[in-house]
Amino acid sequence: MTKAEARRYHLDLRKQLTPSQMQKKQEGLMKHIKLFDLSQVGVVHLFLSIQKQKEATTKGLVDLLFGMGKKVVVPRTDFATKQMTHWEIFPEISLQPNNYGIPEPIGGIPTQPSVIDLVFVPLLGYDVKGQRVGYGQGFYDRFLNRCSPQTVFVGLSYFLPCPEITDCEPTDIRLHSCIHSEGIIEF
Repeated sequence: MTKAEARRYHLDLRKQLTPSQMQKKQEGLMKHIKLFDLSQVGVVHLFLSIQKQKEATTKGLVDLLFGMGKKVVVPRTDFATKQMTHWEIFPEISLQPNNYGIPEPIGGIPTQPSVIDLVFVPLLGYDVKGQRVGYGQGFYDRFLNRCSPQTVFVGLSYFLPCPEITDCEPTDIRLHSCIHSEGIIEF
């Protein structure tokens, strides 16, 4: 399966989800997130979900991380430069959707990628080897490349992996794990 085929396949799966199916998948995802060992993690970066794209919802994860005393970092996206900046947020910080519907923090503390212990990575799909596909702009590959070699990359998905994605490039960053609605996969 190529990246383009994987994108189409997973976008179609998402589009077919009814609200009740999405709720059930979200409940399964949160169940398995709570089983994932975060005891050695201090600084967690995660994406804020684009609801119109039926992405895995991260609001409950943000609340869980705050409850665990973790530092929570989220991105702001610059589509002109195709770069992201990263901001530690707090429960009282407001979020506002950008022009693409991506929630972003108003305020926060600038954070360098090198201090992040774990990144919950958005994805459209992923394969049995931990290769992920996103929307194809490379924002996360560029960001993950700037993280420490010890940073752990964890995908969040409603779905199981697809077979091998055949046209991955050296700049594509693999996941270490993926949490999905039915379990956790280590790569």
